[in-house]
Amino acid sequence: MIKTDDFNKNTEIITDSRGIVFSTDFLLTLLLFVIVIGIVANIIDNSNEKVLNPLEVAELERLTETAVDNLLNNPGSPPNWENMYSFEGVIPGLATQNLMNEGVINTVSFRKIETLKNSYGDLIGKKIFNNRAKSFIGLYPVGCSINSIFIGDLINYSNESVSNIVVVNRTVKCDFYRDLAIVSINNGDEFSFKNFDNNRTLCNHETINSLNHSNANGYSWVCKKFKITKNEFENNNYYFFFNDDSINKGNYWLMDNIKNLSRDEDIKNIDSEKINLNNYFSEIFENENSMLFYVHFKIREDKINEFNCVLVGVNDDIEIDTLNIDYFKEQVCYFVMMACY
Repeated sequence: MIKTDDFNKNTEIITDSRGIVFSTDFLLTLLLFVIVIGIVANIIDNSNEKVLNPLEVAELERLTETAVDNLLNNPGSPPNWENMYSFEGVIPGLATQNLMNEGVINTVSFRKIETLKNSYGDLIGKKIFNNRAKSFIGLYPVGCSINSIFIGDLINYSNESVSNIVVVNRTVKCDFYRDLAIVSINNGDEFSFKNFDNNRTLCNHETINSLNHSNANGYSWVCKKFKITKNEFENNNYYFFFNDDSINKGNYWLMDNIKNLSRDEDIKNIDSEKINLNNYFSEIFENENSMLFYVHFKIREDKINEFNCVLVGVNDDIEIDTLNIDYFKEQVCYFVMMACY
């Protein structure tokens, strides 16, 4: 016979067990519901991202391509903005200008891009991208020994989604320090007085039989004239730069002026890629305010197409030890702009 007290205890246990079972089922159901909602929300978010990102990238592509075209096809406003102390109101452009002061398309002014280095954030980041995107410009010279130039925000591929990085590439010509070249002799530029009578007036030796370069077996003479003032000399340093194919190849040079002719015994071997001319000019400008000079190169005929030389006047602000002959010529370069949000 079951006692009343034992029956009541058993009833309480059954009641509590049902309550525990009911609470556990409810919590499991609720947990599964939350997980499903999270998965659905994540799918929706990913779907939205796939729709938005291509639109954002397309907009960034348009903005970057427009920026590159404007930079390479216009010198900027004002055109000489690189010489200004303040860039307030400046619209940046990198194109060089022709003799009519018109922008030359797909060109880069070396001085403009050097100025851009120190003000990239204001001129590009702020004025072009409205501080909404990171951007970077690289200038890569082709087929010469000039170092590449990098300016702007360096973009790390490991930290950015490659699919969201926009790259615009153009082939351009950069002037570098070409405007500093007073005399330039390039491959095949043969002003040989042995072969071209019409150019004899370029040489001050032409009327002197003993010095008229007529006796040059196996050699050709290339002669050019140029003028320097005393003021120009006092503000610049003057150098010859030669390419590797001109050095220690049996080539020679002479320098004289309209008042004093050089002689054969004054001829010098070309044995260095850079020759300082300051000592020669300083003697002249002790008594002269300006002078017309002549430079004469005696070049092996079998090497004349490989001969390259420039005479330059460079001020003290330019580190001459970092330069070579390639810096004083217009060079083909790859211009690359990268941008990302």
